[in-house]
Amino acid sequence: SAAVLEAAVTHQAALIATDPRQVAAWLAGASSTFDQARDLDPILAAGISIPDRAPVAVFSSWLAARAPSAPTEHVRAIANLHQMVLEVHRDGDLVQDLMHWYIALGVPVYLGQLGVADGGDEAFLLKMGEELAPRTCASPFATDAAAWQITSLKTWNWGGRHTGRRNGKVIADEMRRESAIQALLPAIRAMPAQRIAVLGHSFTMALNWSSPSAFVPIATEILASENPRVEVRQFQQGGLTAVRAEAIFLAEALAYRPDLAALVCLTKDDADFAALERIIRAFVAQGSRFVVFDDLLVPLEAGTTLERRNRIAKDAGATVVAVGKDLVSSPLRPSFLSLDGIHMRETYHRLMARLWLGFLANRSRAQAVS
Repeated sequence: SAAVLEAAVTHQAALIATDPRQVAAWLAGASSTFDQARDLDPILAAGISIPDRAPVAVFSSWLAARAPSAPTEHVRAIANLHQMVLEVHRDGDLVQDLMHWYIALGVPVYLGQLGVADGGDEAFLLKMGEELAPRTCASPFATDAAAWQITSLKTWNWGGRHTGRRNGKVIADEMRRESAIQALLPAIRAMPAQRIAVLGHSFTMALNWSSPSAFVPIATEILASENPRVEVRQFQQGGLTAVRAEAIFLAEALAYRPDLAALVCLTKDDADFAALERIIRAFVAQGSRFVVFDDLLVPLEAGTTLERRNRIAKDAGATVVAVGKDLVSSPLRPSFLSLDGIHMRETYHRLMARLWLGFLANRSRAQAVS
């Protein structure tokens, strides 16, 4: 019944909130404060029957055949995460919490840990989806081949990030050895102590599913390792518009009193454009330098929208950082756009991290000369 399912969901959330170290100790037979009767036993006793064609069951069967030596609980854990990600509305919070919980218990969270789909190959994942889709029952969420493909890619990127196998720090370490970044390091190391605030949507967020990290946290990792005097704080939310940025983050970001503030948000209508101007003027009034990017190739932004936004930004006292030309002319541009046609892959974020660092380093170099 619906009541039984709701009760199980409540117990699941409480179980995930339990200290995984105590659960691990309990599993090992050591002293532990974990009480299985509180949340685990009610879930096990719920008697919920999972149909053979349910996504979690279909994926478990598929994965068990490709990783025959993997323990059943490891297969089921990854299958469980896939079904939860398919549901979409839970992938920003509960899925992340569950991943951290599994990792703390030593349980794998994505295919690569079982030696399947090495590298998160999208063609392989699509073929996987084509096998799974016809086996899966009708569900209140998409279960076609593309849905399975993007779901597995999400778990791959999030899993790699949360386990530390591939995240912003790993990418930053790789980039630090590149000649283009090497050329910037002297200027980065010479940057004076300062605070940088970035108000941004998913293109700036480490939680971004389409890449192991995003350009802001990647660049921040390089700044932190090369010049800890430069502090970066992010104020972030997926789908952030100027109206929401003003309502949710402006007061807190102003209180941070950054030397430099950057805004990466959507401007969809007149209300957003008005909010954009107010945000910029508020920072400028308290002495912060403010920047926006001329064109981040966000598919949701049309040319006329960009022109209007950039004009308003300049008139309000912001600097418009030119990155669009470099993005458009990059030989890697065909690889930028992710499976959903909105977000960007790692190649994009690596280039944007370099462009962002280049702006910061060159700005400081110019200030030092003047």
